[in-house]
Amino acid sequence: MTHSNTMTDDQALGMFVGLFIGDAMGAPLEFTEPNLGEPVRSMIGGGVHDVTPGEWTDDGAMAMCIAKAYLRSGKFDAALIQHNFIRWSKTGEFGTRNRVFDIGITVSEALRRAQDLDLPYVGSAYAMASGNGSIMRMAPCIAWNRHCLGGAIGESVAQALLTHGSGDTVTYTSALAHELWAGQPLAAYDSLRNRPLNNSGYVADTYASAWHSVTTTRNFEDAVVDAINRGGDADTVGAVAGMLAGRIYGFAALEHHADTLVKADLVIRTGRELMARRAP
Repeated sequence: MTHSNTMTDDQALGMFVGLFIGDAMGAPLEFTEPNLGEPVRSMIGGGVHDVTPGEWTDDGAMAMCIAKAYLRSGKFDAALIQHNFIRWSKTGEFGTRNRVFDIGITVSEALRRAQDLDLPYVGSAYAMASGNGSIMRMAPCIAWNRHCLGGAIGESVAQALLTHGSGDTVTYTSALAHELWAGQPLAAYDSLRNRPLNNSGYVADTYASAWHSVTTTRNFEDAVVDAINRGGDADTVGAVAGMLAGRIYGFAALEHHADTLVKADLVIRTGRELMARRAP
C-alpha cells in the first residue's frame, strides 16, 4: 500500500464514506461466528437487525451526529454533538430509520446520564466501559482537522469522552486518530496492535483487528471483506477498517460501493461539506 502524510480531499472523503461502507457491509454479519465459507463481498441484507442492503447502523449514525455538529457550529462543539447523540437515540434522526435499532450499552447509559445531568462529558471511567463506540465514529474529527494533527487527536479524544472515559479509550482513540491523520500504521503503536485477533466490542480488539485487515490486504474492498467476515462485532470492525482503508486508498477506490449505501447522497454530500468547511 502507498502512504502519504498529506491528506488529500479524496482521502479524507474516502475515510468518511469508508466508515459507512464498512458499517453497512458488516451489519448483516454482526454477532455471527467467523465465516469460513465463501466470504461476503458486497452489501447484503438481513442479520440480527434485519438490515436492508446498504443500511448502516449506530457507527454511521453517530458519525453523522458529529459531522452535522461541525457543519452547524463551524468548530468542535461538545454540547451540540451530545445533543445530536440524544436526538438520535430518541428519534432515529441522523440514522437510517425513524428509531434506533442498534446502540451499545455504554453509549446508552452515557446518553441517559447526559440528559439527567445536562452535561456533555459523561463517559464512564470504568475499565469495563472500554467499548469500541469511541473509535467507530471519529472520521469527521480527522477530516475536519486534516491540516492539524493536534486538533485531529484532541477532538477525537474529546468526542470519545462524551460516552467513554476509560484509560483504554483515551489510549486507543489517540493512536487511531494519529494513524488516520498520518495515513499509515505508526511504529509507536506497534505494541497496541500486537494482540490476538478478536472481533469483540473491546476497543483494543477492534483497533488491532481493523489494522490487521488493512495491513494484510492491498485494496479497500479486500480490507473490509477481511474485517467483516470474522463476524463478532463485524459492523464496527468493518467501520474502523473502512475508515483506515478509505483514508489510505481514497474515495475513488470505493466510490462504486458508495452507490449502494442507504442515503448515499446524504453521506457523500456531508463528507464533501466537511471538506469544504474544514478547520484552517
